[in-house]
Amino acid sequence: MSLTFFRNSIEHAAYTRLLKPYFFRRDPELVHNRMLQLGERLGKGVVGRAVTAGMFRYSHPSLEQTVRGIRFANPIGLAAGFDKNARLLDILPMVGFGFVEVGSITARPYAGNPAPRLYRLPVSRSLVVNYGLMNDGSEMIARRLAGRQYSVPVGISLAPTNDDGTAEFRAAIDDYLVSYQRFAKIGDYTTLNLSCPNTCHDQPFTAADRLDELLTELDKIDCSKPIFLKISPDLPMERVRQLIKTARNRKV
Repeated sequence: MSLTFFRNSIEHAAYTRLLKPYFFRRDPELVHNRMLQLGERLGKGVVGRAVTAGMFRYSHPSLEQTVRGIRFANPIGLAAGFDKNARLLDILPMVGFGFVEVGSITARPYAGNPAPRLYRLPVSRSLVVNYGLMNDGSEMIARRLAGRQYSVPVGISLAPTNDDGTAEFRAAIDDYLVSYQRFAKIGDYTTLNLSCPNTCHDQPFTAADRLDELLTELDKIDCSKPIFLKISPDLPMERVRQLIKTARNRKV
C-alpha cells in the first residue's frame, strides 16, 4: 500500500463520515462561503499552504503537458464558477490543481440572482447552481491580481454583465471589451464564457456571425494570450461546427 493511497483513504473516510453529514445539514451557499473564507486564510500563510499541499497535492512528470505554449503540471484544473473573485489562487495549487480559471468576470459588479441559488441533488451527487455571474467586477478583480505571480497557470473567464445594460449584443461586445482590456496583461489565458444558462439574456455569441464580430473587436486589443471558448454542451452539432470554424479562422 502506497503512502498516497493511505493518505487518500483517510481523507475520504474523514469527509464521508464526518464532514459531509455536517455540511449537508446546512445551507449549501453558507457552506460554500465558509469554505472560501477558510481557503483564503490558509493561502495567506506558509504553514497553511504547506499542510494543504502535504494532504492533497501530487506531482509526476508523466502528468505534465504544454498546450498553446502554457505548461501545465497536470491536466486537472478548476473551472470558472468556484473562485469567482480570484481570492483562492494561493491555496488552490496546494490542493493539487494543475491550473485555475477564475470568474466568470464581468465589466460591472453583479450581486447575483436572488437566493436561494444553490440546490443539492444528493442522488446524482451534484449541485444546481443559479448564481447568475455573481462577481466583484473586472476593475476590482484586475487590481487584485495585477503584478502577482502564481505557481500554476491562471485563466481569466470573461462574460457580459448580467443586467439590462447588455441586453443588446453590441452592448455585450462593449462589455467584453472593457474586461478584456483590463486583463490584457493579467493571467495566462482568456476564456470567453458564451453560454451561462442562468442569466437574464439569451446566448447571442453562440451564433457564428456574432461570435465573429466579438472576436474581430477583441483582435484590436494588444493581447498575446491564448483565447478559449466555453460553450453549452447541448448546442446542436451544426452550430458547434460553425463556432469551431469561426474560432479556427480567428486562431482561437
